[in-house]
Amino acid sequence: MANTESELMLRMHGIKKSFGENEVLKGIDLTVARGEVLAIIGPSGSGKSTLLRCINRLEEIDGGSIEIEGEFLAVTDEEGHAAYAGAKKCRELLSRMGMVFQQFNLFPHMTVLENLLEAPIHVKGLAREEVLPVARELLNKVGLTGKEKAYPSELSGGQQQRVAIARALAMKPDIMLFDEPTSALDPELTGEVLKTMKELAAERMTMVVVTHEMAFAREAASHVIFMEGGHIVEQGAPESFFSNPKEGRTRAFLQNML
Repeated sequence: MANTESELMLRMHGIKKSFGENEVLKGIDLTVARGEVLAIIGPSGSGKSTLLRCINRLEEIDGGSIEIEGEFLAVTDEEGHAAYAGAKKCRELLSRMGMVFQQFNLFPHMTVLENLLEAPIHVKGLAREEVLPVARELLNKVGLTGKEKAYPSELSGGQQQRVAIARALAMKPDIMLFDEPTSALDPELTGEVLKTMKELAAERMTMVVVTHEMAFAREAASHVIFMEGGHIVEQGAPESFFSNPKEGRTRAFLQNML
């Protein structure tokens, strides 16, 4: 997927993850280069969201290694257990990633603008005056100029999700992670969120997107992975992946989805 080592933003090797007796990830390898959009598709329960949550340590891996921009977040020790970098290094590496979830997770008691200002001020320690123009520019970017004084409950689901995207971008991440960002939305609101994501892709934001939106994967992704049963069954560039899938399981899945 990547051309040169220096361009690699994310490398996952041999990723294993179990919940009790249930092995959810069975040795996943993937790389994402700077400016790439990786779309991860597959049936429910295939391990897609777990894989995404392992990238930013919302779930801890049981085996394998994770590198963020050439630095190890986690590596497997001689006993075969995954060991994470020290607390300070972990925080620093994890701060390079922004995440947008299925549910918007906005602070309900804060206005749209306050939602964007919260983390840069309180996590990064930036001055309000410094963050304010950036936050306003991001609201403009996601098409929500004029909504900065609104509360989340006054917005549609699509608007709330676009605020969530702007809030993640306010931390100036190097990599954006999206976990089924449109699955909680009505179909007519899905388009406005996907439009924002396509614009980010066009600006060469490095993105890893778990999605069931095949049109988005086809149009905006630079690479597509199909997962099933904790394995990567097939992967490739969108053109060949969608027009000529090699694996029978991929073909069957796409026939159901398209």
